[in-house]
Amino acid sequence: MFRNFFVCFIILMLSGCSFQNKSTQSADMGIVGENEPVTRAEAARMVSLDKYSLDDINKMERTITFEDTDITKWYDKYINSAFTAGLIAGVDSEHFAPEEYLSLRQAQFLLDKLSSDGSVRLRYAQEDKDKPIPYSIWVTAFEKCMDKNMLSTGTYKIYADCSQCRALGDNYYITELGVTEYEGDEKIDSSCEINAIVSKDAIAALKSVNKIKEYNDLEVVECGSGYVKVKVPAGVRRFRLDSAELNMGDKINIEVDDEGYHIKKGAQ
Repeated sequence: MFRNFFVCFIILMLSGCSFQNKSTQSADMGIVGENEPVTRAEAARMVSLDKYSLDDINKMERTITFEDTDITKWYDKYINSAFTAGLIAGVDSEHFAPEEYLSLRQAQFLLDKLSSDGSVRLRYAQEDKDKPIPYSIWVTAFEKCMDKNMLSTGTYKIYADCSQCRALGDNYYITELGVTEYEGDEKIDSSCEINAIVSKDAIAALKSVNKIKEYNDLEVVECGSGYVKVKVPAGVRRFRLDSAELNMGDKINIEVDDEGYHIKKGAQ
């Protein structure tokens, strides 16, 4: 799921503390981006959601004219809003290079735009300024600068994706936030619990992805032969389970393992 990429070691200086990138093998589950670069498109998504609500981004007039993006691309609206806000520019007048990596120099420029006091500094040798910044280090730095009125960090279960609810569409998920949008190169689904930077209805950045082990404190709203429906944020989800001993209004936990779903009856 996560792209492997060799990156240089750098030290991130944040208010007197130092963080060193660890060269580890990326995996389908775990910390996102320990050994991969952040792309310019991903950076545009993060800084856009730091500046604007998702609704404002979706409604914004498209003013960009770059040849290497168009409205069919997931990142187009984020590039448009970040460019409109004066947060990020193209690599030249005709190209944005959305799928190329964000360099250390470009990353520091964005951090200076986001942080008025310049407290977040990337320390690197001048000859390395055009090398990529690892995704995980960029997200750590961005998190220090982000507008806490627009974005927050938390851990969220994904209760449903478009495979459980076709009306959601490919880029929408049910989380504790309700209907939540995530557009990006990484793939997540209803088997995932994520630690992420989020707005009220969109995921700005994934920090880690892990398998869900248990859904907790779900209220039964319907049960029948071989299935149970439970309340989830912003809706109802159906699980294929033996519901013979359940009644409407019961509170249950649903454990998840390699064999499927299993009911644990909770507090009444």
